[in-house]
Amino acid sequence: MSMVNDAVTAVVDALKAAPAVSNRVERVRLRALPASAGTAVVVRPLGSDVQDAELPTGHPYAWTTQIIVECYARAPQGIAPDVAVDALLEAVYARLLQDPTLGGAVTALQPQAIAYDYDVDGENVVCATLQINARQMTVGASL
Repeated sequence: MSMVNDAVTAVVDALKAAPAVSNRVERVRLRALPASAGTAVVVRPLGSDVQDAELPTGHPYAWTTQIIVECYARAPQGIAPDVAVDALLEAVYARLLQDPTLGGAVTALQPQAIAYDYDVDGENVVCATLQINARQMTVGASL
């Protein structure tokens, strides 16, 4: 498996570990929150950048992989959307930074940004997107 796959798998596994941060923790799902669900978390890779390379071979060995963790919540009547997603976002953040190496799958996690999207589908759903960077190391010509 590639380093990107390893990092995304480790994030999903951490968020699903008992007790899971949501009943729905999925990987690269396009329609994240069905009508029957109140919350959902979707993890997807965004990209990877080379940080360092071996001088003799030119092979990259230090990478930063950007991972997006989308936190979805349905805002009940009378609750502001940003408040509705806040507890889920907090739980995701705390879980991932509990072990910033994800059990050794990455060298370190670094929070990068949080963005919000409101009522994306007309169903009073809010999405708080946490971008985290995973520092990773590879050997030779492998990913």
